[in-house]
Amino acid sequence: MTPRGRGVSTNGWWIVVGGSVLLMLQNGLILSAFGAYLVSITADTGWSPGVIALGYAILQLGNGFLAPLTGWCCDRFGTRAVSHVGSLGTAAGFALASQVGDAGHFIGAVSVIALGCSAAGIMPLTVAVVQTITERRTLALGLLPTGIALGGLVVPLVTWALDGFGWRATFLGVSAVILVIGIPAGAVLPRDRRGRRATPPAVPDDPAPDPDPDPDPDPDPEPSHNLGGALRTAAFWLLVAGHGTALVAVSAVNLHLVPLMTNHHGIPLATAGLTVAVMSTAQLLGQVVTGFIGDRVDKRWLAAACMVVQTGVLVVLATASGVGLVVAAAVVHGIAWGLRGPAMTAMRTDYFGTGSFGTIMGWSMGFVSIGLVVGPLLVTAVEGGPGGYPWAFLTLAMVTAVGSVMFAVLRKPRAARCRHVHTDRATSA
Repeated sequence: MTPRGRGVSTNGWWIVVGGSVLLMLQNGLILSAFGAYLVSITADTGWSPGVIALGYAILQLGNGFLAPLTGWCCDRFGTRAVSHVGSLGTAAGFALASQVGDAGHFIGAVSVIALGCSAAGIMPLTVAVVQTITERRTLALGLLPTGIALGGLVVPLVTWALDGFGWRATFLGVSAVILVIGIPAGAVLPRDRRGRRATPPAVPDDPAPDPDPDPDPDPDPEPSHNLGGALRTAAFWLLVAGHGTALVAVSAVNLHLVPLMTNHHGIPLATAGLTVAVMSTAQLLGQVVTGFIGDRVDKRWLAAACMVVQTGVLVVLATASGVGLVVAAAVVHGIAWGLRGPAMTAMRTDYFGTGSFGTIMGWSMGFVSIGLVVGPLLVTAVEGGPGGYPWAFLTLAMVTAVGSVMFAVLRKPRAARCRHVHTDRATSA
């Protein structure tokens, strides 16, 4: 239960820890490592890089487009059960991928991984934290994705395994790690959708009459929009546009930074993997800083400033000619990403409340995921032309510049109070 006056359930911060571990596995072994997988798989099989880029896009598509379904499953079955199913599905997908013999089967196995990543990913973990922790929520939302940043530190281990054992054996190892670590990490998540174990209330033998009966009680103390109300606000769509353009750059850099360094600059794969680790450390720093300052600054201006910085970073990556500049740009990108990321979720809770947060967040991520899919495919398409990587990253910079404007014109919607119907309580009354 939730202790009075503290605003956090007894296991609330353990949910942050367990969720961070799950995100560390997902980012370190899958998303951030996919650039290294691209280099290793194409060298071994001769498949087109576009095949691996399509697989990465499917992963991002699953994390986003499946979010409404994932949110419904969390409400219906609880985040713990959904997380366990996701970990099992992800492990099974990697085991299947290690055995494939052609590109079509590889895409099929990646689709299984995408289903698992959605069920054990950021959306259900965010819902669990938001519904469990009320005070210092921005700090909790800033600490939750530290697992994403810490996952970047795992990438050098992945590149070492790829160099030493090949991608098929590495995929089998990833499958085993997800089972051994992911299942226990998900065990700390709550069973019910409100972030705590459901216990039947004690009913006294002769209950006293309610001096102030409320025929339509609302369990959410915060002014809340429902999904329909949120969709009718400009703030919802501006947040989708700004967040989506940001993720165009994030997903593209996650996939193409390693190929940019190895194929375009001739940097060894191990060095490129270390660069990803450094970038993730910088991202971790940004997330922690946002956790402490997020409730003291205007989050929309923080997000807009980070988008301006990311635009400059992409221009540097497009025009840099030295290893030092590429590494420095990656570090700044990590800091800006870390500062902006938690602000996205915190703004949604500030603007729309928590009464229908899971549904609103799920549909938001469904729309935002368009950016996750577009980013890597856009860079792959432009890089294949005469402009190569320079023109590809300049194109990304134009996209993030538009996103900074979206945040600059964003305004908080007028407060709304959703009406919640509680049939059981109304009947008993």
